[in-house]
Amino acid sequence: MGILLLLLGLLAAASGAVKLTARARLHHGMSPLAWIEVVVGSLVVLASGIGLGRLRPLAWTVVAITALVVVVSSAAYVRRGRQARERRRTSEEDRLRRYLGGKWEPSPPR
Repeated sequence: MGILLLLLGLLAAASGAVKLTARARLHHGMSPLAWIEVVVGSLVVLASGIGLGRLRPLAWTVVAITALVVVVSSAAYVRRGRQARERRRTSEEDRLRRYLGGKWEPSPPR
């Protein structure tokens, strides 16, 4: 059980760190869910080191909570990425329409 806690804690900490790095690189600000993921992952790694795996019910609760934090943070990250991509696409379309003076008609979808 201690190995599971260690690996899940490392997964959460690394996943949160990657998300924070990506958002910083794109200048999108800080993500509170990614910070929570890093903190929870770090705490789980520390807890696995002090023997939390020996307390089975508590260890399984920590595993479930950590997995839930990773899944929720990842879903929010993907959703924000899709929204940003859609904003960029519509912005490009609007700039092209202004540039062409409103005479451009989009081609029908294939």
